[in-house]
Amino acid sequence: MKKINKFNILWWIMTGAYLVWMLDFMRWDTYTVANTLLEKPMYSSPAVFYLWIVISAVLFVFYPVFIDKIYFANQLTKAHKIFNIITLVSGCAFVTAYGFLMDPIKYTASMMGLYYPWLFKLWCVFSGISIFTNTLYMYRKNNYENSAGIICASIGCAALFVTVNVPSAGEDLVMTLQCLSHWSTALIFAVLGAAGVVIFLVHKCREKEKKYIIMTAIFVGILALMLVLLVAVGKSALIENLPMWAAYIVLFIVNFTNLMEEKQKV
Repeated sequence: MKKINKFNILWWIMTGAYLVWMLDFMRWDTYTVANTLLEKPMYSSPAVFYLWIVISAVLFVFYPVFIDKIYFANQLTKAHKIFNIITLVSGCAFVTAYGFLMDPIKYTASMMGLYYPWLFKLWCVFSGISIFTNTLYMYRKNNYENSAGIICASIGCAALFVTVNVPSAGEDLVMTLQCLSHWSTALIFAVLGAAGVVIFLVHKCREKEKKYIIMTAIFVGILALMLVLLVAVGKSALIENLPMWAAYIVLFIVNFTNLMEEKQKV
């Protein structure tokens, strides 16, 4: 009998909590035109709302499957590589395209979600799955085991589903439960999603691999630059996408190129 791992338990708990929240505390008309900047209600009917609950719950179920099939894979195959290249490229392409649906300097991803709520949900799906599966692949490819990294990535991806179900209330309604829920869960995804990557990079730095030390410095530098720009310039899709693009580049280089391999000493 196959042993149940702690990651499965974590995802079962998060899935159950998500379903209770959506079914008992949320309604199909909770966020309407009246209390957000939505041009029209997020859901056209209760049926659409419950359909989304089913779809999103199924997506929750996929995450522990990814862990089992990639992180705990006995051996990585060509199918693993192809699958992860597809998720990485499609995720990067969608996140980039979505960020330019409107003026990427004037609007944030969340603000665009008020005009394109279903595309914002797809942004959640593409960005979460692409970062998550490729983080798993990076760990497995390098035979690196770290529960903290997987747990961080898992919680970050789960938080995204709160972000897309609770729309932004706009700049004028910052100190409200709605806006704080939206922004805090988006921040949780950003921080914990990056943490899954950073934990691996720090591990490589401790092994004194020079290329990884340089990559880590650049990656952390980009994260710091984003924070500086957020304070100095303000929020925008362009600034928000900086760490996403950086993560995609790091994952692509580590997972699908030989650039990080150290030369064998003669």
